[in-house]
Amino acid sequence: MATQGGNMAASSADGADGSWYERASELHRRGRPEEALPLLEELLREEPGDLAGRYALGICLTDTGRTAEAQVQFRRVLDDDPRHYQAAYRLGRLLQADADPANAAEAYRKVLAVAPDFRDTATRLRACQDPVGATAPVAPPPPGGPPVVGRALTPGPPTLRSQSESHRVADRGRPGMSVRFKARHLLITIGKRFLIAAVLTLAVPLLGRESLMGPAAYLLLGGLVSWGFFLASLVLLLVRPRTDGADFYEYGVDVKSGFVRRRVQFIWYYQIVESPGYVRTLGTYLTNTASLSLRYNEAGASSTQTVELTGIGTPKQVQEIGRYVESRTFPERHVVRGPWT
Repeated sequence: MATQGGNMAASSADGADGSWYERASELHRRGRPEEALPLLEELLREEPGDLAGRYALGICLTDTGRTAEAQVQFRRVLDDDPRHYQAAYRLGRLLQADADPANAAEAYRKVLAVAPDFRDTATRLRACQDPVGATAPVAPPPPGGPPVVGRALTPGPPTLRSQSESHRVADRGRPGMSVRFKARHLLITIGKRFLIAAVLTLAVPLLGRESLMGPAAYLLLGGLVSWGFFLASLVLLLVRPRTDGADFYEYGVDVKSGFVRRRVQFIWYYQIVESPGYVRTLGTYLTNTASLSLRYNEAGASSTQTVELTGIGTPKQVQEIGRYVESRTFPERHVVRGPWT
């Protein structure tokens, strides 16, 4: 199950109830964590000791904004298995976002004791230690003992926007899916240009029959212009799948386009101001492709811009990508600032 900063399926235990767990995993993968919650809660009612199900519940609670409850679940996972570094990492992220660097650092140390190179844990630990001057060494996790106790839990950690504006750690998060322009999206365009080239090749000598240059010269001129135009399409067919596309992360999407004039732009999900647009034209029905448009607010501005991810997959794939972006957008949505602010 693709998640915000983790993979639920990767933490699945053999004892997890396949039916509840797999159905919840599929719902979460489709960007519907709120529907996965009751399935995981039912699983844990039947199997309270199922660590995979409890860890997955913490993920879904995080993704639906119930972060205080998510912290409780990750702590319970660590109570049963102190070496569960994924739960420790997620707990650290939540505590760090909740302005609790001391307890976040404690969680990150548990991660590094088991998985020294796990993601950006070392960087985050340094960021948590610097403000409070802490330099405690990384200690191995205890084999057992009392539950990990932190400060009183409070709901509602800051959004990614407030983290970035207050200069806290706010990275792109874990890489997710990558999509690229599909070459077949150009087939209709190339077919049209081929027809134009063929018509010009036949028509130009007829039009130049009365000219001093003669039909042969016009045939050569028409062929060079029309077939050069067609060959340029073949170049696009080879280049665009390598240059145009997008990389999706936990907190934003990296949009890439262009060759001669290259454009690479990162858009945070909280900048997106409306649901992604699903775009199809008559020609795309023949190539079985679709596009996705994103309308976003430029940082600190009252204006909006639109970027289109053209021909990035089949209609079903593009709809699923749109649902994923929408699920990531709403929790981080930030209001477009008007000129009066």
